[in-house]
Amino acid sequence: MAIGRARRGQQEGLNAWPGYVDALATLLIIIIFVLLVFVLAQGFLSVALSSRDRALDRLNRQVAELAELLSLERGGTEELRSALSRAQEEARAAATDRDAARRDLTGLRDEAGRSATARDALQAERDRLAARLADSELAARGTAERITSLEARLTEALTGAQAAGADTARTVAGLTETRRALASEQAARQGAERTLAETRAALETARRDLAALREEADRLGRQGVADRATIEGRLADIVRLNEQIRALTALRDQTEAQARAALARADEEERRRRTAEGTAAAATAATAEAARARAAAEAALAEATRARGLSEAQLAEAARTARTESEARRAAEAQAGESARLSESARAQAALLTQQLDALRTELRRVASALDAQEAQDREKDTQIAALGQRLNAALAARVEELQRYRSDFFGRLRDVLGDRPEIRIAGDRFVFQSEVLFPVGSADLSEGGREQIANVTALLLDIARRIPEGTNWVLRVDGHADNSPIRSGSGNRYATNWELSAARAIAVAQLMIQNGLPANRVAATAFGEFQPVDTADTPAARARNRRIELRLTDR
Repeated sequence: MAIGRARRGQQEGLNAWPGYVDALATLLIIIIFVLLVFVLAQGFLSVALSSRDRALDRLNRQVAELAELLSLERGGTEELRSALSRAQEEARAAATDRDAARRDLTGLRDEAGRSATARDALQAERDRLAARLADSELAARGTAERITSLEARLTEALTGAQAAGADTARTVAGLTETRRALASEQAARQGAERTLAETRAALETARRDLAALREEADRLGRQGVADRATIEGRLADIVRLNEQIRALTALRDQTEAQARAALARADEEERRRRTAEGTAAAATAATAEAARARAAAEAALAEATRARGLSEAQLAEAARTARTESEARRAAEAQAGESARLSESARAQAALLTQQLDALRTELRRVASALDAQEAQDREKDTQIAALGQRLNAALAARVEELQRYRSDFFGRLRDVLGDRPEIRIAGDRFVFQSEVLFPVGSADLSEGGREQIANVTALLLDIARRIPEGTNWVLRVDGHADNSPIRSGSGNRYATNWELSAARAIAVAQLMIQNGLPANRVAATAFGEFQPVDTADTPAARARNRRIELRLTDR
């Protein structure tokens, strides 16, 4: 129609350019509107995609936190499993101990039963022996009565013989018979007495055996009571371990359930994240399609600009293209809304997971605080133990120092009393007497000079002991030493070895000190023989130095 008008215009000679301008302006407005719609859709999609990306980043961070917490929970589960394994091992060991204790208790009961049987047998034997003793006593009394009767008859016969003086032969025969009967009765009485003594000895033995069995039964009873108490204690420990195992098992099951729930939530979030990523990919594809449509529209606009003679069919095609683009935009908006709804659901799930994570963190903080409190108590106990150890060490050091002070005083005054003699010397914390000062050669009997020296030492020690505090647990050790010369065998030697000789000399010195007033619980006699020499040379002078008595004031 336009072509027809143009032709008529050409025919009529009129200007048709304004009509083209109107058509081009209308087409340009339509294209600008479509481009504006595309730009707005692209902006909306960009905002939606950026918000979705941020939500996905948050979800990824939460999933990472959940994975970390899951690894921590798995570590805690492994620790709980190891603790459960240890508790089960302890329970098995306790069960083994319990079975062993039960077997021991059964054995003790069997032994107690056997002891009771033996005791009953011994009681029966005692009763039988008592009955035999009673019978023997009755027989002895009967024998004594018969002996008394025979003696009376003998007396009567003698009286009759003396009074009558007749029938001497018959009387002598009767007297002889009576004497034989009396001898047999005496023999029977002696046999009865021996039997009675044997019966009494057997009865005494049975009584001793019965007393021993009673003591054994009492001991077994006490041991059974102690074993029963031990078994009850072990059973209580087993019950406690079973309770701990049940608690650990429940905690492990709870932890595993929480871990499985966290894994399920993480899988659900991963699935939703993948769905959201798919939706985002679809939206991205729609955006790309819109971009391609916009590029096509721009190309069409350029083509229309170049052609400037676009027909109505082309305008209709452009309108259809615009409608298609509008539908694509609406589809993209719908997909964006669906993605937004999915994002809201993901946010709700993330909030729920956050709450659960907070609860887990609270529980972990509670457990950590309990552990810190226990560690603080342990540290406090360790501090108290260390303080007590320091105080004990200080007290021991003070006691040792005080004892050393009294030892120094004792040795100094002892040197003043005994004088500067070469055979008496101080070596470290010991006061050394050469054996020749106190004993004759080869003897353990103190000489008069030795007794005087020991008496002086004892008096001095008693004077110093009165000033030593009561709590100081001191003791004077008397050490006997000998040389390595073998002892010659002979009738005059009472000692087989040098060790016996050194022991006898140390005991002699200690006994003399006790006789002079030193308490026996403050003296200790020891012997070293020839095995602690001060001079290892094989010379008479070295052997003389090795023969010695050492006094050492030390703590017990």
